[in-house]
Amino acid sequence: MAYYPGDIPAEDIMIEPARGQDPLELTPFAAASTEVVLRNFDGVTIMATFGVQFIDGSPDDIDTILLNWPTAGTVLTDAGIHTIAVTLVGANARERLAPIPIVVQEENGWHTVDSARLEWTDATGIDDVRLYSLLELAAQQCAQFAPPIAAAARPPLNYRQGQLMHARNMLNAGRAEGEGEGDFVLRPFPLDWMVRQMLRPKSAMPAVL
Repeated sequence: MAYYPGDIPAEDIMIEPARGQDPLELTPFAAASTEVVLRNFDGVTIMATFGVQFIDGSPDDIDTILLNWPTAGTVLTDAGIHTIAVTLVGANARERLAPIPIVVQEENGWHTVDSARLEWTDATGIDDVRLYSLLELAAQQCAQFAPPIAAAARPPLNYRQGQLMHARNMLNAGRAEGEGEGDFVLRPFPLDWMVRQMLRPKSAMPAVL
């Protein structure tokens, strides 16, 4: 899920609780006692009260949890990957589920998850968190190599294109280093010559002394 700072999401979050790979039955727990904590990228807790509903999947389907976003005001004020931690609580049971990542993207001139998918067809098959991470890392590396721009200025077109090219390169390199189908390793990757040329164009004409 990818949002922007200031958004108040209207769509609830549906969770299929699990213990490892196995579905987790909600019978021992109570929706009213369930704890939901929202944290920003730096791990700081954001004051937010979520509604919690348990949906019984018996007899054959999997139990699910429905989280209702707070509606009194936005809780998504900062850009970055937020996490929602859900802890199930019952009279004699307590279990914390795997954290749920929430992407909050800023429109600062660099590519967002949404704009990247408009220009990069393969990006539609990449989940929001992975794509956001690729774009952020690519933007940082491009900004370090490209000529500096004013702090308040938006990056020019060649910077954005360099970011997208480098994100593709990192994705391809990460897939090559994965151990199996669908595996991916995300790590910094050197800018190739095409990205460097995009960011710092060199004239084809030799200098005349």
